[in-house]
Amino acid sequence: MAWHNRTKIVATLGPASQSAEQIEELIRVGVDVFRINCAHASHDWVRRTVPLVRRIARRLNCAVGILADLQGPKIRVGKLKGAEPIYLKRGATLVIDVTPGVIGQMLDDGTVHVGTGYERLARDVSVGERVLLDDGNLEVKVTAVEGPRIRTRVVYGGMLIQSKGINLPGTKVSASCLSKKDLADLACVLEAEVDFVALSFVREASDVLELRRHIQRRKGEVDVVAKIERPEAVKNLASILEVADALMVARGDMGVEIGPEAVPQVQKRIIALANQARKPVITATQMLESMIVNPRPTRAEASDVANAIYDGTSAVMLSGETASGKHPVRVVRTMEKIVRSAEREAYVSMNDRRRRVKPPISPSEATVRAAAHAAYNTSARLIACYTETGSTALQLAGERPPTHIVGFTPSQRTMQRLALVWGVIPKKIRPGRTSRELTLDGDRIMRGEGLVKDGDRIVQIAGTVRQAGLTNTMTIRVV
Repeated sequence: MAWHNRTKIVATLGPASQSAEQIEELIRVGVDVFRINCAHASHDWVRRTVPLVRRIARRLNCAVGILADLQGPKIRVGKLKGAEPIYLKRGATLVIDVTPGVIGQMLDDGTVHVGTGYERLARDVSVGERVLLDDGNLEVKVTAVEGPRIRTRVVYGGMLIQSKGINLPGTKVSASCLSKKDLADLACVLEAEVDFVALSFVREASDVLELRRHIQRRKGEVDVVAKIERPEAVKNLASILEVADALMVARGDMGVEIGPEAVPQVQKRIIALANQARKPVITATQMLESMIVNPRPTRAEASDVANAIYDGTSAVMLSGETASGKHPVRVVRTMEKIVRSAEREAYVSMNDRRRRVKPPISPSEATVRAAAHAAYNTSARLIACYTETGSTALQLAGERPPTHIVGFTPSQRTMQRLALVWGVIPKKIRPGRTSRELTLDGDRIMRGEGLVKDGDRIVQIAGTVRQAGLTNTMTIRVV
């Protein structure tokens, strides 16, 4: 049968990948979900790009999801005089001023004075705390807080560039997860009808619930992806997982906040908990970073992607590699090859080390679990899953069966949501009045796309009643 990767690929759209030709080629080489980074995307660009992706995906008869990533309260260095970088010498004094309109520069006495747009910074930090700049490449220590100014001493110096990020590890940041810009961006992406919205710098479950309230007020229908990057989020992971639809292992700021040495075990924990909860999890940041410039990844990057797959991640994400890199199509093709190679080695072992889970609590869960075992024990070609909302396919993916899953649904929105779900090949099907009509239509699609041939054994699950959550039949049959 035609090979379909179980682990999904999320690719960020940007200047290097925004034309119709580039988007079509990216879908053809393996992209399942496109990410829009709201930190850099204008509303006009969103309004043009989302319909363009939809048209191309429908013409190619592919399920392609769209994820809008809200910027969140990212703290940044303000503008520098002449936009020229300033060298911070170890032991020198850096003053960070929250007064609006400050232009950064070096003063005559050697003190560096810069601004920031985060007005609460002087209230959040205390003497003795660390402040990291430029993804942790620069470090300063707070020596005094004087009204709107934070006086610091440079611990690790280097070139300071305007608009670079400021991180406060160990500091409880008081800013809301949703800034005024985020709310404006949210209104835009909901109007454009994206499939997923990612919330940055989540600290606790209430942050996710606040976003849901804003979505409900605008009558939006999107899944919420909670980005885990703050130490508080790692601590509150279980409660965040309860209220989010999916998680993202946002390793960039996470590495700065909790230290790079802690990222691998936190990543494994997040993936394991998300899999147990039957919710998608995306592993993100610097997966093939060197390919922003180079035509090939490092061996360490290839191992990083493969290890995320061995851990059971639902999706792997590309950021600058496809948004602004030199080789957007090549990097997706490379990612697809790594995914394919890792899965050929890993998917059987995933089933050999199946986790112990609680006994089935519903007919739907029992049916799903039986289908996964039946597919394994009968060496079925695939599992055909007929679903209205996608919940059955999501449960089935959580079992990590050894076969592919074809998720048939009459809903366009459900098909797009399933683009992020591990192992599921989403297909649109005509609404059927009887289970026989659905089966005949599904068989026709699977034969036509080379997923099965006459004589293949498949496992099929569906409901005797067309209603969400009532999956209660499992059939083993020959096409």
